[in-house]
This record gives sequence, structure tokens and C-alpha cells, in this order.
Amino acid sequence: MDIYISPNNYKSGTQSERIQRAIKDAKKTTGKVVIPRFDVITKMDVWLIDQAILLPGDFELELNNCKIKLSDKCRDNFIRSANSGLGVKDIAPLKNIKVVGVGNVLLEGASNPRATGDHNKTLSLNPVGFGQSFGTDAGKPNENQKGGWRNHAIILAYVDGFQISGITLKDYHGHGLVMERSTNGVVKDITFDVRQAVNVAGIKKQILNQDGMGVRFGCKNIIISNIKGKSGDDFINIGLTDTGIEAGKENVNVVSGSVYAGEEDNISNIYLQNWQDFYSLSHRAIRIMPVGRLRIRNVFIENMIISPLSKKGLEAEFAENIKGLFVRNLVSNHQLKAKGITEACFRDIFYIGEGDAIDVQQSNMVVVDNVKNVKP
Repeated sequence: MDIYISPNNYKSGTQSERIQRAIKDAKKTTGKVVIPRFDVITKMDVWLIDQAILLPGDFELELNNCKIKLSDKCRDNFIRSANSGLGVKDIAPLKNIKVVGVGNVLLEGASNPRATGDHNKTLSLNPVGFGQSFGTDAGKPNENQKGGWRNHAIILAYVDGFQISGITLKDYHGHGLVMERSTNGVVKDITFDVRQAVNVAGIKKQILNQDGMGVRFGCKNIIISNIKGKSGDDFINIGLTDTGIEAGKENVNVVSGSVYAGEEDNISNIYLQNWQDFYSLSHRAIRIMPVGRLRIRNVFIENMIISPLSKKGLEAEFAENIKGLFVRNLVSNHQLKAKGITEACFRDIFYIGEGDAIDVQQSNMVVVDNVKNVKP
């Protein structure tokens, strides 16, 4: 029989406090917490959280047919590895974290969020253009006026051995799932559902940077399968820019810091498999970007249907810094772009559109086989 602890075991405290108490006690005993559909204390079928659920190593969080929603007080993630956070400069690695959704599991952003967007965006009550994103903290004294990693839905930093599965992420405040310097993981059965906006008192307010997934510095040996839905910004972005900001700072896109530390921060062996009708509302469906000194080795992209609704398709930038890009069984309405790549293989690709299906230079190290232009 599966043994676990539930936040329903605790009669006092906020829903966030009860969840965290369950995790603290389970860490010493069962190693597992289950959040059920119904909160027997508040008599509600939604878990309204004020702060991130912090997960230790050697731990499983099961989300069982439940809805978790960020409260309007919350300026934090839904879930984060407990080793990281604001002011944490030195992040101790963790092992073995599982977040498993069973049945219909929904993580939904706040109705009236305090902050949205990435570290380059300024908060505004009436955001316009590409530099502003909605947040009720706009103009408030002693509140950070930029976005950043606290707006992302789920963050794993320095975690070796992990699984994230069976979740729908809806109207989150920044990126959906961000993996930083994490290794040997499985991500599967995830749906992204965003609008690049939130309706406040019947008025649509702009939210920027709703990427689906980020695979950041130091990630290695990760399988990402059976993914679908729509993102605002890039559906998946593999890579990161070194902005010189250390771990634990606010105005940075990753909690573990955007400082390239050398070869250990290179990315390798990332497997994207069996994605269904996915798209980006405003940017790329798949973006690979080894900027500066960052290097990426072995990205496998297989059995993909990029929705014709996507603004862009598969694009590899700074392709000279990629060694080993393998693309097979892809359907796209956008040209595949990997100009400058020197080690790659592209097979069985159907491009539905005008012009060339693929922008690469074929050579003895760049194989192009059965790449078809199927006119609409």
C-alpha cells in the first residue's frame, strides 16, 4: 500500500502552510505528499497558494486530480526545488525529485497577478509595447519593478534525477517549466495553455514571456516527451545568455544565476520526442541558442507536428556552437533554420509552405535526407 501524507491532515494554517508542513513531515517519514482534489478544511476544490511549494531531494509530490492556483498575494513560483531562492547564492545540489500529476491536474496563474514577464520587463498596470508586462506591484514602493525567475511556474535548479509529468500549466506569469543545471530527468505529458494576457475587471492586460520550457546552463540527459499546447514566447528555448548576474538575485531569468561557469555549464543530450500540435503565439516553436561561450551537444528532435498556428518553427541560432543536431519525422509550416551548423542530420521532414524547406549547408557532416516541400 502506498504511504503518504496529505495537507488535509493539518487543521490550521493557510493552504500553502499546510502543504509545506506536510512536505516537512513527509521528508522525515514517507517521502511522499499527495495533494488531493478537495481541501476538507477550507471546503474548496482549489488550492490557493501564497508562495512556492518547495521540494527537497528524495521526494515525490503527487498532484491527484487537483487544481492549484496562485493567489493574488503570491509573487512566486508554483513549485521550486528547495535548494534555491531569493538571496541563495550557493545552491546545494539535490537528487531525486518527482512531481507526478494523476488524472486532471491544473496549475493556474493568479486572477490579478502582482508581477509577470521576465527580468527585462517593467511592471505596468496598463502595459504596452515589448518592454512592459502587467503586475499590480507596478509603482509600489519597496517592490521590485522588473519581472524575473519568480514569475516562472516550475523551477528545478541543480537537481540530478527528476520527473515532471501529467500537468496542465495555464496562464502562468513567466516561463512554464525551467530546468537549470539539472541532469538525468524525464518530462512528459505536459500541456501549456496561455493567452499572453489576463483579464482584470473585464479588461485585457498584456503578459509577456510566457515561454513553455527553458533548458538552461548545465542541463544534461533529459527526455521531454508527449508535450502539447501553446506558449506565448518560445515554446521551448534551449540555451541561455550570460548576463553576469549571480544566483539568488531578483532581476535575472534563472534562480541559479546567468553566469557561464565553463564546460560544466554546457548543455548535452536533450531528447524532444512525440510532441503533438504545439505552437508559439508570437515566437519560435523550438529555439536552440548557444550564445557566447555556451556549447550545446546532441539535441534529438523526433516525431513532431508544429501547428500551423505557430508564429515560427524550429530555429537554431549560433549554430556553429552546436555539435550534433538530429531532426527526424517533423511536419512544419515554417522553414527549418540552422544556418552555419556543421554536424547535423535532417531526415523525413515535410515542410508545408513556399520556398526552401530547410536553411542549412549540406556537407559530409550535415546529412539531409527525404526533406520534402509540400505546397499548401
